[in-house]
Amino acid sequence: MSFSEALFPLFFLLFFIPIFYARNLQQYCSSSSSCGDIKNISYPFRLQGDPVGCGDPSFQLSCQDNTTILNFRGGKYYVKGISYDQRTIRIVDVNLANGSCALPYKSLSMDEATDDSRFPSLINFWQANFVNCSNSIPDLANRKAHCLSGNNYYVYLNFSNRNLFAYEIPKTCKVISRIPMSSENEVNYPYETTLKLLSSGFDLRWSVECKDCRAADLPCVYKSNSDPRIFQCENVEYDYETQLQIVTAFLVSFRVIDFALFVRFTFVPLVVFAFLLHKCLTRQKGVDAENFLPQSESPKQVPIPHFMERST
Repeated sequence: MSFSEALFPLFFLLFFIPIFYARNLQQYCSSSSSCGDIKNISYPFRLQGDPVGCGDPSFQLSCQDNTTILNFRGGKYYVKGISYDQRTIRIVDVNLANGSCALPYKSLSMDEATDDSRFPSLINFWQANFVNCSNSIPDLANRKAHCLSGNNYYVYLNFSNRNLFAYEIPKTCKVISRIPMSSENEVNYPYETTLKLLSSGFDLRWSVECKDCRAADLPCVYKSNSDPRIFQCENVEYDYETQLQIVTAFLVSFRVIDFALFVRFTFVPLVVFAFLLHKCLTRQKGVDAENFLPQSESPKQVPIPHFMERST
């Protein structure tokens, strides 16, 4: 058994067992909470101010003016209902709850709504896009939000099952806000009908299991495709052999780099220095040898006797 395999059970004991133990404590409260129309607020949800150990702090709600509120992704939402059987919660943006003409309290796309470990999925994947245009668009006249428009700008509502692509938006327009909705089709209703749909809110699926998976840095997937949707951690088989090969290659590459750096900045300069030193010493020896040899005397001229001279 490798060192990593031996550590996995220890990781399980240190991480998941404390979570399981804490979760059991959170489920046993003397009584449930309530706020306004939302009765029996119980695990995993809790109200702010509930006794410690009741509910999961990650699913905390607040009660303001006898209305249950969820602070979610920087936005503020009224809670319209919680289903513990289906594991869903219906919420509505506070600015749209009364069917009034307004922009959402905070823009929230479907992607942003589901990028949360507590609420990993929507029930209906549709959203309303608030589009601001500098020119009037006659074809969208019945979807114009008159209360949001002015003399030089026009706000329209558009439904989509995803974020709009740039080429789908006129050049004189831009999306200024988004909000998920409970509509099950892409029909672009008149603005007055859209206000009623927006005031009904949208449903999120909640999951304690998915929150724990994300906390353990594990993927969260559906356990089944039937309702209620239960989530679980995806079983990721750890390929120890592949990981060992990667680590080995990583270490070898560093050894090669270290060797190359040693040769470049240490060995090569030493070789060059030795060569220059050898050349310098060799030249010096040659000079010393020349200085050591005796200087040869110039040949002297021998006088020639007169009798040997030629007569002219």
